[in-house]
Amino acid sequence: MAAAALAEPAGSGFVVQVAAVRKRDEAEVIARRLSAKGYPTFITTAGPNFRVRVGKYDNRSEAEAVAGRLEREERVRRPWITR
Repeated sequence: MAAAALAEPAGSGFVVQVAAVRKRDEAEVIARRLSAKGYPTFITTAGPNFRVRVGKYDNRSEAEAVAGRLEREERVRRPWITR
């Protein structure tokens, strides 16, 4: 998957952060795995970290439902919802 395919989508909305890692290749592995399962996944940066996020969702309840699914089905520990 090209890096452009992992770029943050335009617009606003709620997102579910699933990981924050120091290496871009590690973030890409996580993002590709989730993307292959149908999650709208992208990567952002914050200082030295690469954040893997899923979304953007129109409302918080939709993001919370996805976060719960990620915890149950993908074993994501403590997904974090933000805007």
